[in-house]
Amino acid sequence: MRRKAGIRLIGTLTFFAASSLQGQGGQEKAHSFYGRPMMGILASQIDGDQASGYNKFGYQVGMATGYRLSENKKLDAIEMQFCMVQRGSRRAFDPLTMVNAFHIKARQIELQVAGIRKVSAGRLGQIDFLGGIRFTRLLKIEESEGYNPGIASDFAQNGLILQFAVGSQVSQSLDLRLNWDYSIMSALSQSTSYNLFYPTGVYHNGVGLTALIRFDN
Repeated sequence: MRRKAGIRLIGTLTFFAASSLQGQGGQEKAHSFYGRPMMGILASQIDGDQASGYNKFGYQVGMATGYRLSENKKLDAIEMQFCMVQRGSRRAFDPLTMVNAFHIKARQIELQVAGIRKVSAGRLGQIDFLGGIRFTRLLKIEESEGYNPGIASDFAQNGLILQFAVGSQVSQSLDLRLNWDYSIMSALSQSTSYNLFYPTGVYHNGVGLTALIRFDN
């Protein structure tokens, strides 16, 4: 039910943003708002689970809205993102150590607040540098290829993720961003993180490519 509600909310935000921005044109102006549907692919892992490599593929889909600041500010824009994201981790069976295989899937709602700085890169045009923090809410987590019936109770419902991205406008209607993110706090629940017999945390770690669709150019 929560997943369906999140998808409906994203769809509603996308519809109203597209409707309100289709009539706008021209160059970006300071002290103005923008809204862009976004979708991307994500290669991720959960550090601390003895898995390595960004070999769990997921997605993010949602909406980015922002406010452009004046040119003499240190930041060119403040942006907020609301996304449905699937991330997780995957490990193959190791015949040498007899470590079991697993495939963890975490589906989350993520809300990000970020600052954007535009830098001129000569022939490449303007490059956007983004840094922000994501507030996450776990909707569902499950495991396949292994067996852990209590995995949902091991993970925290809420979390924080730090994200950095670099991007550019590649066409009149499309921006592309390469992003990297990492958890600020353990993805495990507090009771699990501080268990004396399991004294470690696990952290979301992802690399992704995101497309943002422009309606304001």
